Amino acid sequence: MIYEQIIRIAIGEKGEPLLKVIDSCNEVCLKVISTVMYFTPIGVFCTIVPVVEANGTSTIVSLATQLIILYVAFYGFAFIVYGGAVKFLGKTSPFKFFRAIMPAALNAFGTCSSSATIPISKSCVENELGVSNQIFSIAIASFAALATMAGLPAGVMGVYISINTLCDMGATCVNVIGDMAGCVVLQEKIDLE
Repeated sequence: MIYEQIIRIAIGEKGEPLLKVIDSCNEVCLKVISTVMYFTPIGVFCTIVPVVEANGTSTIVSLATQLIILYVAFYGFAFIVYGGAVKFLGKTSPFKFFRAIMPAALNAFGTCSSSATIPISKSCVENELGVSNQIFSIAIASFAALATMAGLPAGVMGVYISINTLCDMGATCVNVIGDMAGCVVLQEKIDLE
């Protein structure tokens, strides 16, 4: 990792204990995050149960219909726009592209986090699609989006949390696919120069 190189250059051998502390903190953080993410679906389910009980199953049917429309739009966009860009600008088969990026796309979908998917995205585009590390480092930007729930009534909170998470899963997945499509297109343009 880059911080290891910086510490080794700046401090030398005396920086080894600091590196061990940083690595240990990193492992602890990753374990805590993965544990929280493991229980997230249960928490989302628990927040929507009282809302469904109060409003009936018509709420679920309405939300499911909207989600289906949203996901058709998300993935239609990904296949048509990003697939087309990869084919015509990146000179790569869309089938090869989507097969190669599937691990990163699934991880983005499951975690709702572009940042958490960066190592997998890097592996996919470098190892499977031949994108250089320099292109990847520039093209993949990690953005943290914060949604505020201030002022939402308690009864709406469960619906908001559940529907926002389900929407965010698809949006994050398509965002990561777009990042990797951009890497392929940039690599092709640089190879032509």
